Amino acid sequence: MNWLIVKNDFKRNKMINLALLLFMMFSSILAVSSVIMAIQTIESISGLYKIAQPPHFLQMHKGEFNQEEVEEFITHYENLTSFQISTMIDVYGENLTVAGDKDTYNLAESRLDIGMVKQNEAKDLLLNSEHEKVTLKKGEIGMPVLLKEMYGMEIGDIVILTSNDITEKFVVKEIILDSMMNSTMTSSTRILLSDEDFENLKGRIGENEYLFEAYFTDSKESLDFRTAYENAELPQNGQAVTYSMIFLLSALTDITTVFVLLLVSILLIIVSFICVKYAIMAALEEDIREIGTMKAIGIRFADIRELYLIKYRILSTIGVITGYIFALLMSKAFTKHISTTFGDTEFSPFAIILSIIVGLLVYFLLNFYCKKVLKKIKGVNVVDALVNGSGFDNKKNIVNDGLYKSKKLTANCLLGLRESIYRFSNWIIVFSSALIAVLIIMIPVNLLNTFNAPEFITYMGSSLEDILIEVDNGEKLEDGYANVKEVLENDVAVKNYYEYRRIRTKSTSAEGEYVNLHIDCGVNAGNELKYLSGNSPETRNEIAISYLNSNVFGKETGDKMILYINDTEKEFVISGIYQDVTSGGYTAKSKYDFAELEAEKHSFSVDLNDNEEIKTKADEWAEILGAGISVDPMKEFINQTLGGVEKQLRGIVYVIIILGAVLVMLITVLFLKLRLAKDLSEIATLKAIGFSEKDIKHQYMIKIGTISTFGILVGIVLTDILGESLVSAALSIANLGIKKVELISNPLIEYFVCPLLLMMLIQIVTGIIIKSIKKYNIISIINE
Repeated sequence: MNWLIVKNDFKRNKMINLALLLFMMFSSILAVSSVIMAIQTIESISGLYKIAQPPHFLQMHKGEFNQEEVEEFITHYENLTSFQISTMIDVYGENLTVAGDKDTYNLAESRLDIGMVKQNEAKDLLLNSEHEKVTLKKGEIGMPVLLKEMYGMEIGDIVILTSNDITEKFVVKEIILDSMMNSTMTSSTRILLSDEDFENLKGRIGENEYLFEAYFTDSKESLDFRTAYENAELPQNGQAVTYSMIFLLSALTDITTVFVLLLVSILLIIVSFICVKYAIMAALEEDIREIGTMKAIGIRFADIRELYLIKYRILSTIGVITGYIFALLMSKAFTKHISTTFGDTEFSPFAIILSIIVGLLVYFLLNFYCKKVLKKIKGVNVVDALVNGSGFDNKKNIVNDGLYKSKKLTANCLLGLRESIYRFSNWIIVFSSALIAVLIIMIPVNLLNTFNAPEFITYMGSSLEDILIEVDNGEKLEDGYANVKEVLENDVAVKNYYEYRRIRTKSTSAEGEYVNLHIDCGVNAGNELKYLSGNSPETRNEIAISYLNSNVFGKETGDKMILYINDTEKEFVISGIYQDVTSGGYTAKSKYDFAELEAEKHSFSVDLNDNEEIKTKADEWAEILGAGISVDPMKEFINQTLGGVEKQLRGIVYVIIILGAVLVMLITVLFLKLRLAKDLSEIATLKAIGFSEKDIKHQYMIKIGTISTFGILVGIVLTDILGESLVSAALSIANLGIKKVELISNPLIEYFVCPLLLMMLIQIVTGIIIKSIKKYNIISIINE
């Protein structure tokens, strides 16, 4: 009997049940997909790391070093399981030309530091897509997947190396996976050569850079090793990286995507709850006399509830199972970037188990909510249900506001506006769907705008100027600095510029241990950055430190900090704590020049008189200054650094915009079908007293338009308020050096395009559905 009731209900309300099923299915798809992607990201990186074995601690170094001192140190350091020194030949993009089947191009525009290496014996291996160690023959080359994604390289392409009057040709034999340098955030990448080719080029081209790689039984010991290594004054002329930092930078692109999918899935589940509640209440009100009869003859509340609950159990079961299957089928598309970057891996059993758990969680949440809504049956009064045909909404709707006396508004406008205002609860689903659609669309869009905006440079430890010039560390550091100064001083196109020196000094951590501190010093150091507290340094005895460094040193704004400069102590006051994702997020800024210390790096931020000349002038200076000095328009610098994140996020955002649009149309269809069924008697009355079908359609358009406009406006406000909090929380958990981010919105999109698109879709769907009132027969409806 129960099945017969359900079957008849499905036949009678096909559109409503289909819409409910779709919402449940979409909720399941996104929730399961986000979990699958999160697990596959972690499992894929772990699978690559298991074979490739990246170091737990990496110190890059340019220049000469005493190998005996290094060996002496590692011999006496406890808990060190392995240590190796790899050599990398640094070349520049302009030294490499790629000839493919379709075109020939140079890598000059790449701001990545490119190093040519040979394969290691057992650790820090470069692998192919099958996670196999790559072995090359003379004349073959392995290009990193990072460069493949940027330029579209393919196996079989010819790579021409030109440097120091030496020209060598190589055939691309493999696209290699690099467990350490697989993200644009690392700013470096490695190209694999055969042992023979590497030894042939070593010392003849470029500059040698050394990778000091340490391994421990527990990767967490890398922090203690780093402190001991730096205190021993071992080679440090370059970036130091820990295992956790490598992992986070590798996973950043996919972590961002998972966050967006998870956020949208949560919002979609909320929409499903709203739709389920409205559908249940509409069904109960339609069946109020039947419910009254069942209560009158003694049928228990639990049995009555079960009659309705079985339908929603069937819908949620089909929706969750279908959604789960679709999520599995779509998992290839969602995890494509993971497979490309970290290699082809088998589907993780853990991902299957956890995704099933999440699917079941969605199912139980939906069923729990249905039970909660159906409790309203308990409060139905038998007399009201049988005699008056009421029982759920006994509120009086008499309103004496004088609005009905208005002579400026038409009758249709008055009827539409009064119901929108005074029966708002009847239209809450339209309000909620418009609000949530705005959140679903605008938070990811604003996140994409933020990654894309030039202002994001302030989260990367730099002020916002037109061009960024960086003089690479190495033996020719000061010569490069002098050349840049000369070019900038003599070019009339330069409006102004700021120069910075990066130096290294020591201070004591919160645990009382000596820790190296890298400081960018200059007259503009720290200006225009995003500060969590305090502000930029104003005097020579002030210093600003990054958020992650504030945790290391246990310092807050206003605290004093002792720096050890060539065995002398100097006291600084912390002026502020800012956010930074460069150098692993461990940086500092000061206006003190630290003239007594050698520079590790020089950089210049330049403003031009004419903003239209930025690209042209950057190319001109790059050609004049030559190799070893990077000259990038700020926008291009950000694009290349965050290119991988932005590219994948853009694809997800397009899908979400379509989903949001479909969502708001489906909810409008669901709601109007239910609303029209409920308003049959009112529509018949309006027709009987002389209102035309056009008038009634106009009234519903006003009702839907008013409520949805209000929902869109509230959605925009909540986007501005909640969006930043949600994104900031996710970035803070990731521990990338950013605790609070200010989302950068496009006013045209947020305040015009998005609202107009949603309103247009809602009104179009409303107009189509309202046409069904032509079929309503006044006499038959009144007789009922």
